[in-house]
Amino acid sequence: MKQLGVIVPIVTPCTLSGKPSLEQLRVICNDMLTAGCHGLFVLGSTGRGPWFSFRDRVKICKTVADVIGPEKPLMAGCMAASLDDMIENAKAMADSGAKIAVATAPMYFTYNTQELESIFLSFADASPLPAIIYDIPDLTGMELSPQLLVKLTAHENIVGFKDSSANYDNFKQLLEMLDSKAPDFYLMQGKEHLLKDSLVGGASGLVVSLLHVHPGPFVNLYNAVQERDTKRIERMQQAITKIMECIKRCFARRPEISTLFHFLQTALNERGVDVNIMLGHEGQCPDWIAAKAKEALEIAKCVLKE
Repeated sequence: MKQLGVIVPIVTPCTLSGKPSLEQLRVICNDMLTAGCHGLFVLGSTGRGPWFSFRDRVKICKTVADVIGPEKPLMAGCMAASLDDMIENAKAMADSGAKIAVATAPMYFTYNTQELESIFLSFADASPLPAIIYDIPDLTGMELSPQLLVKLTAHENIVGFKDSSANYDNFKQLLEMLDSKAPDFYLMQGKEHLLKDSLVGGASGLVVSLLHVHPGPFVNLYNAVQERDTKRIERMQQAITKIMECIKRCFARRPEISTLFHFLQTALNERGVDVNIMLGHEGQCPDWIAAKAKEALEIAKCVLKE
């Protein structure tokens, strides 16, 4: 697989009423790039892409494009409930400085495999940007099959796949199928506990929310795989898995998506990144979520000292 590296699905700082805080957005982008991350993914699920208005999404993408510059990859979410809106989003993101358009299955309705193939191919035909297909069944209600994804690789404007399905059997199957068939394709892992196996197996990189807790272990893991440093690979993955267990325990007790944002905001603020990513209706962070976020941050700091 062609390498893309550590891509941050960047959070979107905002006011409590939901308007983007663009200067704070610059702060968090610079924080991640300074830490050694290779690119940014704006307006994904971690960035609350669907929450913001079309006008605000344009402002957000332009701000991040200005920070990251022309040399590093900037992916932009183009998710919508209809194909026309997905295409309009891709055009707007291209005009706003993005380099890659990211598309999930359209929201709200359920589609069969043939329908999804037609939708994704039509999107790729019309998108002015190369497209990465994003599988996140927790939010779309549909899991994309390896067979469909292999078929989509034949389209010259579909350049990659981001997998957040947590189905490693399917991911491994894709790695094996695409290794010789599409060596220039990007195959990105989106689940923290699967990073080591995916990267060692040849994945192009990673795109995970918990980079915001502390990017260090994730950047170190990716670099250790490139350097074939087996001991460091194991140490970093063990720490990342422990960090993931912290948020899993929070979700087990409180499954709302605001749990993730409370967790990430606490960790960001604790390590000196002074931004707000919470909305007014999400209320105050429960003490036990804050405690778990601080525990996760301490795990990251400890492994980086070893």
